[in-house]
Amino acid sequence: MRTLKASFLLIGPWDSRLQELGAHIATDLSQAWHWIHDSTYDVVALSITLILGKKFPEFYHEIKRNSPSTQFIAVVPEDFSATQLALLHEEFSFFRVMSSFQDAQLESHLFSALEEANQRKQDENLAFLIREQTGQLKRIQIELEERVQKRTRFLTEARRKLFLTNSRIEGFKRALMAVHQASSVIEIEQLLNESMAATVQTSWIRLFYHPQDELFARQVQTQLDFTQLQVPLFRHHEKVGSIFFLRAPDHPFTRDESDFLNRVAEAVALAMDRIQKLKESEDLKEQWEATFNAMSDPVVLIDTNYDIIQSNKALDERLQEQDREHTSRKCFQVLYNREEPCPGCQRGTNFRVQSQNTAAPRSYEVYSQSLLLDPEKPPVFVNLYHDITQQLKMERQIVESAKMAELGTIGSSIAHELNNPLGGILSFTQLIKMDMKPDNPLYPDIVEMEAGVQRCKEIVQNLLGFTRNPNADQEGVVSLKEVCLRALKIVELQTKSQGIEVKLHFPGEEISTIGHLNLLAQALKNVLQNSIDRLTDRIRHVKGFRALLDIEVAVKDGLGQILIKDNGTPEKNPTSPLGLGVSVAAQILRDHEAVLEFSLSDAQENLALVTFSALEK
Repeated sequence: MRTLKASFLLIGPWDSRLQELGAHIATDLSQAWHWIHDSTYDVVALSITLILGKKFPEFYHEIKRNSPSTQFIAVVPEDFSATQLALLHEEFSFFRVMSSFQDAQLESHLFSALEEANQRKQDENLAFLIREQTGQLKRIQIELEERVQKRTRFLTEARRKLFLTNSRIEGFKRALMAVHQASSVIEIEQLLNESMAATVQTSWIRLFYHPQDELFARQVQTQLDFTQLQVPLFRHHEKVGSIFFLRAPDHPFTRDESDFLNRVAEAVALAMDRIQKLKESEDLKEQWEATFNAMSDPVVLIDTNYDIIQSNKALDERLQEQDREHTSRKCFQVLYNREEPCPGCQRGTNFRVQSQNTAAPRSYEVYSQSLLLDPEKPPVFVNLYHDITQQLKMERQIVESAKMAELGTIGSSIAHELNNPLGGILSFTQLIKMDMKPDNPLYPDIVEMEAGVQRCKEIVQNLLGFTRNPNADQEGVVSLKEVCLRALKIVELQTKSQGIEVKLHFPGEEISTIGHLNLLAQALKNVLQNSIDRLTDRIRHVKGFRALLDIEVAVKDGLGQILIKDNGTPEKNPTSPLGLGVSVAAQILRDHEAVLEFSLSDAQENLALVTFSALEK
């Protein structure tokens, strides 16, 4: 009788004791055929005779279909053909081959086959789990891809809307700036056409006062092939006209665009109101200016806070002559560049004042008169400034001449007094140097002493030259090499203290231009200072950094050039670095018909190129 569950199915004359191992023993293939429909077996053992039978292939495939991990053991006589056995094994895949039903290793073979079957079951379960996990991963991947695509579409749409919003905000900003800067309706139209074309793709923008706006609207509808958006313009709740936005007929205005253009129209209405008020104020201003501009001396109207209320053309002409720009409305700042009221200022009475412009100081006799325009407000003051500079000019010239003569005398005396002992020191130093061998430990000190005395002598010679020729820096032939050396001398202390290596590349022939040596040296010093600042910044931040400053003088395409190169911190704005010194240098070079250009090399080196338009042959 079969047990409820068994791992072994034995077909043939097997020992009945094998049932104790949980084996089912069938007498023939037909009986085993009925059992395999009710149970699954991990190991099947049968004789070669049954295997050669016609029913075995079907029996084998049925078992494999129900349990692919089932192992087969064949009982084959020793005299059976090995070739035929190999063919059968290739077709049915036997786990073991025994020679008899009473094989001594029978139990070992059965349990080995059972282990193999269990192992294959585990492999099948693992493969099933892998397939299941793979399928789940594929589903998750598909789901993620769908989410990514959905997210991508969402982000694309969000970016499009954000770009459109930013574009409109920027367009609205440009429109506001345009209408704010405009001084007439025609200028508003021109600036709006320039600023709005890229934002809302308008082809044409027109402004009309009422009732011309209605006539233009009918003309556009009947005669012109345009899509139009007419927005009324109001001033104090009263319609003053309309603004028309026109573009191609196949491109109608959306609701968002209409709302945006309505806001633009509000700004235009405010600008038109401002222009109208400006015109009214201009008429009043002309009446005041007609009175003040008839006077040749500067006249200003100031309040108790020293703020200029009105001035005449004579004052504006004076300021233009002095080449001054002022933003303050304080009279002492505008007229005399002071931070506080002028000393001796007595509004309402006459007084004298002098400007602080050291380049061209001027003295004025001020005739001041108080004027009460509004009884409820403090009085204002009308000041007339009469220039008395010419009256005092001769006295100042005499004083300055005496001062310069005295300075020249003192400077010349000091220079002569220093020149003699310096000459003696230099002579004795050179004699000591001649008598001392170069390998003497004190020889370098003597060389330094000689160089120091030579430098002192050069200073004295320069002082003598200044006292003898006050026009020493007049325009003349200037060597570009000398300009570089003089500028480098000014910053030499900085380069040595920071450990900056300076390389000079000068050609054999002299390259000269027309200009002022001191001014050109000052301009080049400012450019060098800019490079030194970048090198110093990198020295502070990069440990072991080797700072290099390269100066080259050359001729290219018939133009003299000075190229300054440094490996300091790369300039954030390489074409136009910031700094007052650079601005001053650029202006000096422009006055000398030279061009200063900045750039960044491929090796991230800062380049400053000075090109002179004309060379002295």
